[in-house]
Amino acid sequence: MAERIGPLREEHLDECARLFVSTFNAEPWNQSWTLETAQKKLAWTLGVPGFLGWVSLDDRIVAFAAGYRQQEDEGEVFYLAILCVGPKAQGTGVGSRLTDHLEEQLANGGVNKVYLITHKGTPAESFYRKRGFKVSDEDIMMTHEW
Repeated sequence: MAERIGPLREEHLDECARLFVSTFNAEPWNQSWTLETAQKKLAWTLGVPGFLGWVSLDDRIVAFAAGYRQQEDEGEVFYLAILCVGPKAQGTGVGSRLTDHLEEQLANGGVNKVYLITHKGTPAESFYRKRGFKVSDEDIMMTHEW
């Protein structure tokens, strides 16, 4: 079967959750997701108003992107909450094809700005920089733990 990109739907949740766990529990992320916590994260993301998501399929889901549109003062922007490319598909171009599709779909819907958060020094940072993303001169991410 040839790769195809289509909308991420609720019926994809379990397969996407398994891919999420296998991706983000591996190097370089080394996180500790369970199938249950990944399902909760994905279900929440799918339920956000303005949700948009896509899956890349080749007999099974090999990658997916999910986020949501949000109104800002100068128009709508897109917050890319998750870009997940399975370990076996990394480096094959599927992530680039998926983000190209995402940008095309967003542009057709009047959105021309994407925000995302990723870890410094990871292959993901390099991937996004190659795709034209840059560290914002205006915005910072702040955290507070207790």
